[in-house]
This record gives sequence, structure tokens and C-alpha cells, in this order.
Amino acid sequence: MIGPEASAAARLKDLGVHETVEFNSPPRPEMGDFSSPIALKLRKIRGQAPLVIAEEIRAGLESSLPRYIRDVTVTPPGFLNFFVDHRAFAADLIRESYGPVTPIPPEDSGKVEVEHTNVNPNKAMHVGHVRNAVLGDTIVRALRAAGRQVEVCNYIDDTGIQVVDVVTAFLYLEAPYYVGGEDFSEIWAKAPSDRPFDYYCWDIYAAVQSYLKPDPAAPLDAAEQSRATMLQERKAEITHAIEAGDTAIAHFAKALSSRIVRAHLRTAARLNVFYNLLNWESDILRAGFWDHTFQRLKEAGAIQFEESGLNKGCWVVPMGGTEETPEGARSRDKILVRSNGAITYTAKDIAYQLWKFGKLDTDFRYELWDTQANGEPLWTTAWDGEPREGFGRAARVINVIDVRQSEPQTVVYKCLDSLGFKEEARNSTHLSYEVVTLSAQAAAELGVDVEEGQDVSMSGRKGLGVKADDLIDRMAGVIRSRSAEATLDAEALAAAAIRYYMLRFSTNTRIRFDFEVASQTNGDTGVYLVYSFARACSILAKAGEGSGRPDEFVVPRSLSSEEKDLLREMGRLPQAIQSAAESLTTTPLTTYAFSLASAFAGFYDHTPPILREPDPDIRQFRLSLVGAFREVMKKTLSILGIPALERI
Repeated sequence: MIGPEASAAARLKDLGVHETVEFNSPPRPEMGDFSSPIALKLRKIRGQAPLVIAEEIRAGLESSLPRYIRDVTVTPPGFLNFFVDHRAFAADLIRESYGPVTPIPPEDSGKVEVEHTNVNPNKAMHVGHVRNAVLGDTIVRALRAAGRQVEVCNYIDDTGIQVVDVVTAFLYLEAPYYVGGEDFSEIWAKAPSDRPFDYYCWDIYAAVQSYLKPDPAAPLDAAEQSRATMLQERKAEITHAIEAGDTAIAHFAKALSSRIVRAHLRTAARLNVFYNLLNWESDILRAGFWDHTFQRLKEAGAIQFEESGLNKGCWVVPMGGTEETPEGARSRDKILVRSNGAITYTAKDIAYQLWKFGKLDTDFRYELWDTQANGEPLWTTAWDGEPREGFGRAARVINVIDVRQSEPQTVVYKCLDSLGFKEEARNSTHLSYEVVTLSAQAAAELGVDVEEGQDVSMSGRKGLGVKADDLIDRMAGVIRSRSAEATLDAEALAAAAIRYYMLRFSTNTRIRFDFEVASQTNGDTGVYLVYSFARACSILAKAGEGSGRPDEFVVPRSLSSEEKDLLREMGRLPQAIQSAAESLTTTPLTTYAFSLASAFAGFYDHTPPILREPDPDIRQFRLSLVGAFREVMKKTLSILGIPALERI
């Protein structure tokens, strides 16, 4: 459904107005239903007075009025005022609201590859990871609603240092210790059966850090230092064993990572987050992606070998100069291969980015991982899998990674450009976002020790953070405590509250999560959106089966301001989708959803009880309007990944 504003914007574009058109509400109803200051914006571009420009545009519009616009006027100093044919708009909107959203045709084409979540498979997900997963998933939903073909990847860094650390802890932190061979039964038995596996790994990962990276401010005694030396030596052995691939320890590490990934996927599903493909870093190495890319980079002169200096013995991407850090001088050049031959994360990411665009001469093998809770299949790369067409080969790649990874992402895109893949470099987007902290009160409620008034930042190495499952459980508990309804789906409302809270902030805003604010049933919250949908369902249920369907209704000759406001908001859904898809931000959707719910609340609060309306035509029209709102809100909630509950 394309509303009057979108119709007017499209017609202005036909008339040669290619600048962004903004619409506002006039100060008085008699001045129009909405207005635009576009003529004032064009003053400097066209070198004419705004009133002259506005009159020229009005004349062009009147030659073929936009759909649902019955008149256009001009007022000083150059505003275009649009008067809506509300009866025609209401009739079409109510009928069309029951069909699929008609996307505004995208100007670009080709598949979009979106990668998000990417939690290291060494411990449980925490609240910071939730922002990544929810942000990425909603952008995917918006792109699909806007008509794009999207493939969703979740990168599993199963050969990185975090996995090495937790494997070291599993094998050697506490007895029984690994003594070689392929029998790990005693090692697996260390994990308690009454505690989630990813929670246990969270604890031992944090515990081993005091030995692998001792705190200079708290020196280890002789016995502890001896143990630290042993663990550091074992870590080096484990690193090489994992990189070698076909070793007993590598298979153990893959099994450990797989168990944690399954836990991550269960957590993500609780928040309605789903994927198409799991891409494993170990498969990138075994498939030879890096070897192929390394040779190309050397041939193109994009990297250099350092014979001396801070990076002696390393292969680096030259970025230029040095910088001072608390640890001393650091080269700005980005290391891809260390002096000991170890490949860095950034190096592997360059090769992986080339795969996403289909620019490698080799491919993964694949197998079906599982069927997800949404009924869709989830595939995974697998060394012993089968060739399969259809993955990768994207026209555009969007990597959802927090702002702290901006520098490595810049290096990846620079290398693509140096290899001659300039279009692919331009079509590579780092969708960055700020981190999540917990308010002191929220942290205290979850049992995290903090000083009064201090926010909590996540640190896996310190074991400091709030696990995502604990967050969901706690939010569900808060919601249950505020309702006496026994059938309340608190888990679904918790997902609504958490998702919306993470989405309504701009990506460059650091989120300070607070249970009290996120779980409110009034105001700009996810629970409020679900409540407005459930209220519409309740009205229609009381009216009887089939009420609200757009079969037979007559639009009244005059509509109330609340009815007009609701119609206007319902017609803006395609614009909100387009804005989110183009800007890769979720705030256009959350702002729209809240405005839509608020417009329905205004209609509900200022309209006499619909079921008591004596005029059958008005009663049927208003029920149809409620039915249309229900459908539009349901679609909006779906794009936000929020469950549409008919009762709460």
C-alpha cells in the first residue's frame, strides 16, 4: 500500500525533484493534510524565489495529481500543501492491508550477503552479542521486505585464540589432564551435567586467563608461575594442532565449538534470530582460501614482508607510520601473517570476503545442519560435505560488527581494492554499532557485583557480563511479576522487549540496558507494540468471527482527525521499510511502529465504543479500520522480529 505522502514524493521525482522530500503537518487543518518545504530547499539550487518554485511545482502536480491527492496549494514563503482524498485512500488501504506489503522497487539488484552474530564459540552469548544478532536479523528482514534477495551467514571462529584458550582450560586447567590419544571421555566428563555447557566454558575461559595473561599488578607466586608456564606451553601446542586440522585435538576443538554453537543457536532462536549458513573458519583454512588469497596479495604488491622493525618477520598490509599505546610504540601496518607463521583473523577475513563475492576459484563443501524453529533449513560448511550451488556470489556484502572492529574491516576492503576488485570494495559495508552496557541496577538484579551508579561493560576474559539466556529469563520474570494472567506468554514478550530496546537506538549510540524501562507496557517499548496489536485482536474477537474483514464497508463522508491519523500512519509502512533498507538502520522502523501504535491508541481513546455504535455502516467501517490496523501492525512486528500475540 503506497500512501498519499509516498505518492506525492514519487510524482515530485517525476517532475525533476530529485532531492530528499520532507513532509510536515501544517499548523492548521485548513492549510492541508501535509505540506513540504521542498521549494525552500531548491532556492539556492535553482536561483529562484521559493514561491516561484512552489507555483511551478504545483502547476506540474495539478496536470496529473498524485494518487489520493485531491488538491495542492501554495502558501508563503513557499510551502506546498497537499489535501488528501481520505475516502478513496481509506477504501483502498483497508482492502490492500490484508495482502502482502508491496515494496518500493529497489534500484540495485543482485543478492545481498549479510553476516551477523559471529560469537566466538568458546562460551555463552552475552547481552553485547544480542545487539549484534538482533540488529543484523532486523536489517535482513527489512531488506527482504523491501524486495531484496538476502542470504544470512553466521561466521564461526573456531580456530581463533578464544577457542584455543578454552580448549587449553578444558584439557589442562584441572585434573584429569589430557595425556594424548583420541579418547576424551574423561575430559568431557569435567563439564557438570546440571549446568549448561556454554556456561561452564564461560567460567573456565575466565579462570585460565590469570595464567595465560597474568596481571602485572598481581604477580603470581612460584607455584602459580610454574603452572602458568605449563599452560602457556600447552596453549602453543594446541594452537598448532588446531591449525594443522586433522589431529585429535583439532577434532576435540571442533566438537567443543559445535556444542557451544548449538547453545548459541538456541539462544538466538529465543529472540527470533535465524540464519541460512554457518561458515566455519576451520573450513576456510582447509579449503585453501587463504593460500589462494595470500598468493594474489603478494603478486599484486598489496602486502610486504618486514625484514626489520616492530613487525620483523611478518607479512603486513602497509598502512603507514606508528602510534603510541600504553604498551609502547605500535606499527600502524596490519599484520596478516605473524613471524611464527600464524595467520591473523584479518587475513582469513580477506579470503572470506572474496568468497562472499564469488571471487575465489574454490568453494566450501556443505551439509544440512538442522531445521530451525522457524521451519527454515540451516546449512553449514563442512569439510566432509558435498558441493552445493547457490551460496555466496553476492553483489553486496554487509558485515555487522561492533565499532571496535572498524580498523580491520577497513584493511579488508583496502585489500579487495588493491586486488582490483574495486566494485566489490565499494559494495562492502561495515555496519558498525556501539557496545551495550548494563545500568548498575540491572547488573545488580542479575547478580553482577558493581559499585553504586557504575554501568557494566562486558569482558569475557574477566568473566564479567550478563549471559543472554539470563537476560531473557530475567526479563520474562519481570513481565510475569506485573501480570496476573496465567496464560501470559512471558517468554515471547521478553523477546519483544529486548529486541525493541536494542533496535530503537541509533547504531552510534551506546546502549545502557535497564529492565524497568524495557519492560514497560506504556511508552516507546516492544511490549506496548504487542499490547496495541492484542487490543485490536480483542475488539475484533468481541465483534464476532469475520469482523473487520474488508468484504463490505462504506467509508463515511467525513472522518475524524483520529481516523485520518491512523490511516496516514498505516499507509507509511512501505516508506519506513524503504528507509530502513536504504540506510541500514532500524530506527525508521521503530519510530514508525511506535507512531502506528500511538495513532491506534488515539483512535481507540477518542472514538465512542465501536461495538455500541448504532449506525451499522459506521460500525462496520470502524471494525474494518481496526482489522486493517491489525494486519499492518502484524507485518510491522514481523519485520522487527517481534511476536504478534493476540492475547497478553
